[in-house]
Amino acid sequence: MWRLILKNLLRNKRRTLLTTASVAVSLFLLSALAIVYTALGKPFEGVDTVPIMMVRRAAGIVFSLPARYQDRLKAVPGVVAVSKLSWFGGYWRDPANQFSNFAVDAETVFDVQTGGVIHPDQLAAFKRERIAAVAGKRLVDRFHWKIGDRITLLGSPYGVTPELVLRGIFTGGPDDHFYFHWDYLNEAMGRLNIVGMYWIRVDPVEAAPRVAQTIDQMFRNTDAETKTESLSAFLLGFVSMLGNVRGIILLIGSAVTFAILLIVANTMAMSVRERFAEAAIMRTVGFRKSHILGIFVGESLVLTFAGAVVGVGGAKILFDGLALRQISQFVPADMRMRPETLLFFAALSLGMALAAVGWPAYRAARLQIAEALRHTG
Repeated sequence: MWRLILKNLLRNKRRTLLTTASVAVSLFLLSALAIVYTALGKPFEGVDTVPIMMVRRAAGIVFSLPARYQDRLKAVPGVVAVSKLSWFGGYWRDPANQFSNFAVDAETVFDVQTGGVIHPDQLAAFKRERIAAVAGKRLVDRFHWKIGDRITLLGSPYGVTPELVLRGIFTGGPDDHFYFHWDYLNEAMGRLNIVGMYWIRVDPVEAAPRVAQTIDQMFRNTDAETKTESLSAFLLGFVSMLGNVRGIILLIGSAVTFAILLIVANTMAMSVRERFAEAAIMRTVGFRKSHILGIFVGESLVLTFAGAVVGVGGAKILFDGLALRQISQFVPADMRMRPETLLFFAALSLGMALAAVGWPAYRAARLQIAEALRHTG
């Protein structure tokens, strides 16, 4: 029966090709929207299982915390490592060369960020030298840096221009980040002794809610109250700055889905109507109603899934290849095709194929033979 389905689709090659192309283009656009929608709801896969929490100013991430909080955070039961960091916001050479750069506690940053792997000799050099810096492998590849290169960060809102030397390259974790000494920044700013936030590592992970409550209670009613949250919640806080973008994407995606359904439904309805008489003749030579129904449904499935393979597959190849990790400078998100997105499009393609051909195929299978033979299309 599948050979018959394929032959029927190839009868009108132009119609089949144009319909498949329309479905492929529409599903490519819908896939791009779905990737962004998923990334906005869950910025990074597996981030909820990472035992890292962020301690920031309760009033907002733009406000700083005192550097003296670090020792008190270390004493909280369940906290195994603490590292202070301040977002620096500089660029290298040209404003187009934006990337995530932070002033960090060199002694502890990799105790907290255990996903980052760096050679022990490079880590020792980073800790030892005041102007040393380390960068993630993806960032190094992007700018073609190498160990020993001098890197000057420009354009920071701090009004400071650190001149740094690359002493290490790390892989894993946030491998598009750049770290230099918080002590260097603090001295350049006149020893204000303030930090943007703290990274803390919690063990076990199940202790995170209790740790967060303990920390926030500790600094309640002070001049710098804190908000302690999981890494996932912290990242979603950046996403919320964009407004209800997910709602807009959902509306656009629904419109695109409806358009795809109309395309497939129109094509299959035309194809079925033109072949009412043919279906009647097939029934006279022994084909059952279920066979007729199966042929038309099969054609719709092949047509829709062919477009899905091209459109969704093309989106996966493109976005996975680009490996984009930011929607904007301040909104991090891993925009790659995720398994649940692929499953969604498989189910969507099946649903559209059945919805598009269901009624016309049912009519063709149930129509009386004499009436179908008189049908002129």
